[in-house]
Amino acid sequence: MRTRRAYVDLIWNGAAVTTKMDGYQKDVTYTDPASGEADSLDVSIHDRAGKWIGPWFPAVGDTLAATIKATNWTGPGDTKILPCGSFVLDNFSFSGWPIAGTISGVSVPADSSFRETERSKTWENVTVEEIGKEIAGRAGVALVYDVEGGPIQIKTIEQSEQTDCNFFMDLCSTYGLAMKVYSKKIVVFDREAYKAKGPVAIITPDMIQSWSSNEKLAGTYTGGEYTYTDPSTEEEIKVNVGGGPRILKLSGKADNKADAERKIKAAVANANHGAAKLSLTIMGNASLVASQCVAVQDMGKLSGKYYADQITHHIGGGYTMDLDLSLVE
Repeated sequence: MRTRRAYVDLIWNGAAVTTKMDGYQKDVTYTDPASGEADSLDVSIHDRAGKWIGPWFPAVGDTLAATIKATNWTGPGDTKILPCGSFVLDNFSFSGWPIAGTISGVSVPADSSFRETERSKTWENVTVEEIGKEIAGRAGVALVYDVEGGPIQIKTIEQSEQTDCNFFMDLCSTYGLAMKVYSKKIVVFDREAYKAKGPVAIITPDMIQSWSSNEKLAGTYTGGEYTYTDPSTEEEIKVNVGGGPRILKLSGKADNKADAERKIKAAVANANHGAAKLSLTIMGNASLVASQCVAVQDMGKLSGKYYADQITHHIGGGYTMDLDLSLVE
């Protein structure tokens, strides 16, 4: 009889080390946020032989690539594979006795200037995608731009003593786009468009090991108002979206009414996202990734379609995953 098994294939500085780490590796945690922060990988080890504080001592800047593999998972012959991407080792610690440690990496470009070097630049007559391509190229990675519709035009915008990472992430958020770094790529997508997609999985109570929920009204809005000064006429213009009793009022720079409307729609959507949240722990599913939608059923008023804000995989002595979800409908 074939038994269910989940493990993580690791490649260290380009060399396969999965077999080499047998007997040392205890647990692996892979955290997959949909946007706003880097993916991360944490590998906990025991080191009774003293190799990790000796000849295998790691170095900040080492690279790790990880793939989750679940074999015979839902039945004989069923194999699920989840490429977790590439990570740059940014932290490690050891303690004793006995000797144990944790090795941690993040999915940022190997070029550290992406998130460490502050720059000042005036961008003129560009699109969000063009800015992203230049920043990605400078970081030595590719840009994946999954946004439907015409280009988002920008007449002028200042990057003032900001890292490329913080500047581009703020710019994407301003226009209702999500950004993350995954597998040597900067990925940009429209979160609201992803939330409109159908669920890729159904979750029922018998699948759930534990759960918690939270819902808030404060900080959510039924509409918005954006005030800006027309750059050609110096006239103050207000753009309104939605309506109702809770209006988000913002003021700032806009190239035109369409630009202002997109910015206030994005601000309202960002504020309202996560008003109703559900956190679940379930058996691992290597088919699910953050930014997908799932359907939660037979949970009373908590049932519905949810967007996965973050998925955290735990492999070691079993395979479970924590889902951080936001209600869509």
